[in-house]
Order: sequence, then C-alpha cells, then structure tokens
Amino acid sequence: MVNEIKVIHTGDLHLGMTFKSLGTKSKIHRRDCQDVFSNIIDLTIKEKANALLIAGDLFDEPNPSKSIVTFVIDELKRLKEKEIPVFISTGNHDPYKKESLWFNYSFPSNVTIFDSNNLEPKSVGDLQVYGLAYTNNTKEPLKDFKAEKNDKFKVGLIHGSTTNIKDDDPEHSYRQITKTQIDNSGLDYIALGHFHDLLEVSAKVKCFYSGTPEGLSFKNQSNSGVLIITYDNGKVSVIPHKTALREFHNIEIDCTKLDNDSEIRKTLQKNKGENIILRLIIKGSPSLDFQLDKELLEKEFASDYFYLKIEDKIHIPDNLQEDETIRGQFIKLIKQEIKKEKDEDKKKRLENALRIGIGHLDKKL
Repeated sequence: MVNEIKVIHTGDLHLGMTFKSLGTKSKIHRRDCQDVFSNIIDLTIKEKANALLIAGDLFDEPNPSKSIVTFVIDELKRLKEKEIPVFISTGNHDPYKKESLWFNYSFPSNVTIFDSNNLEPKSVGDLQVYGLAYTNNTKEPLKDFKAEKNDKFKVGLIHGSTTNIKDDDPEHSYRQITKTQIDNSGLDYIALGHFHDLLEVSAKVKCFYSGTPEGLSFKNQSNSGVLIITYDNGKVSVIPHKTALREFHNIEIDCTKLDNDSEIRKTLQKNKGENIILRLIIKGSPSLDFQLDKELLEKEFASDYFYLKIEDKIHIPDNLQEDETIRGQFIKLIKQEIKKEKDEDKKKRLENALRIGIGHLDKKL
C-alpha cells in the first residue's frame, strides 16, 4: 500500500515578465512574482511535500536575464537541502530548445527537467511523474498514451490546452488534450499548465490547471495560487492555496443615467486597497452635461491602490439634434468626422472634443 503522498502543483509564473501596462509599478510587480516563487518554496518545505511540480512557463521567455535564472536556481537549492525533488515540464514561453536557458545553465541535482517530446516517467519512491518537453505547439501530449500499471501515485505534468479552454482564448489550440485522452490515460492526477486561472477539467481522472500563482493581467481571477495535492489510499484530494500578493480587479460603471462623477468616486472609495490593481471602465452614453476627468480621478485616488487605471469608454448620445443652429452644425460636423475615423483612439478624442465643445457653447449661448 502506498503511503500518503503530497505534492505542490504550480505553473505559469512567467518570471521576468515586464508588466509595462502597470507603468511605474511594473518593476515592483516583477519582483512580486519572484517573491511569490520564494513563498512557494517556503510552502513546499512547510507542507513537507514529496515534490514540487511546475507545469511550464516558469520563465516568460526562452532566454531570461541571468539574474532571474540564478535566482530560481538558488531557490531550488533550498529544496535540495530538504531532499525535496522538483519536476519541470517546459511551456510555450520557455520551450525546451537549443540555445535556450535549459541548455545554458546547470540546475540542482534534485531538479528533473523533462527533455523528451513524449511523456516519460520519472520516479521518486511511490511518486511517478510523467512529463515531456515543450518543443512545438502542435504535439498532442496524451494521444495514444497509457501510464504503466503499478501501485504508485501516477501524475501527468503537462503544458497544453484542454477543450475546456474557450475558443476566444488566443492559445486555446496549443497542444490539444481531449477528455477521452484524459479518461484513458491511466494516471491518478494530471497537473496542467497554460491556462492562467484555477480550472478543474471534468473527467474520470482528477485534472486541474493551477493557474498562475501571482496575477499577470486584468484577465486573471483575484485568488491566484497553487494547489496542494494529496494521494492517500487511492484517493486524490485537491486544496487551493492562495499565494497572490496583489489582486487584479475589473469594475464597470454605466454612466448613461449619471449627471456627475459621484457614483464613480463612491466606487473608488469602496474598493480601495494597497494591494489592489484596479481597472475601472467607465462606459455608456451619458448626456453631454456629464463631464469625466479621468486623469484627475486617477491622481486623486492613486495612493489608495497599488495601481489604478481608469478607462474612458463612454460615447456620445445617439439622439443629438443636428439643426441649423451653431450647436447643431457643430454636432453634425464632428459626428461626420467620427463616422469617417477608423482609429479608435482618434475617434475617442473627437467624441471628447464634441462633449467639451458643446459644454462651452451651452455656457455661451
């Protein structure tokens, strides 16, 4: 009988990512991701885990800076000192190819980096991990695969796309994995990487994306973390463990019926937090009396957030009257320019010009 086995499942850390969209906070969040990796090492030691599993995209590119790679190596050495093995399957951002970091650096002896294009087993005691190298986007990792029959805890470590990922995801078709392939794999647990949020794949075999342990964009859920997997008497339990230092949040406000920015201010006051990265989207078609100064709002509330971004998505009302008055002719002229303009940014500037111009005209006429 196999004794209880515990592993930590993570992936998609994208260490070295630049986060240009966060402006002056980009370098800090880059460091956040490294701190989270250190925290995952701490957790692995604290939980006395039998292994750490990394399901691809540990790095954001094939050749990250030396400081990032040596940082990771130093952290993995901490697990070597505790005799905890690490298994790494590479991903599409850090593929296993010549002249990549995997060939240019030496990792500690407790680290297994899968180098085959097909799933191959590596065993440590009663734990058997099947992993493969990421060499191209078209490989179907579980096609015609069947794990060995034995009493070990058999885990698949794969960077790829299941049919659960929506078609509108830009990488949904990378290295397809089907439910039938999962059901027939003979594995006890499949640790997936590639999708950046926690996701359970409904199948006969326990199969999860751990998601990124620290939010990478506004697409991510706020509870980013890792998974603690326990195998006991043939049963697999999966417990999410939050690791995120910052939280990405999206809030939308429809201003169509608003006369001023009071509601926006209330929302910003209500959701503030020093670790919150907030994107507030202002949309709708309010009357021309409604004035939005997003730069002023961002400046006023910036200190209440780790990072605040307000997106002006409001549009001019459809029922603006075009008549022979100066006001009506001004509306007609700008609307003609808006209709012709293909560039969304320029179109937005024209709409703002119309709103401001009407404001001035209404004060004078």
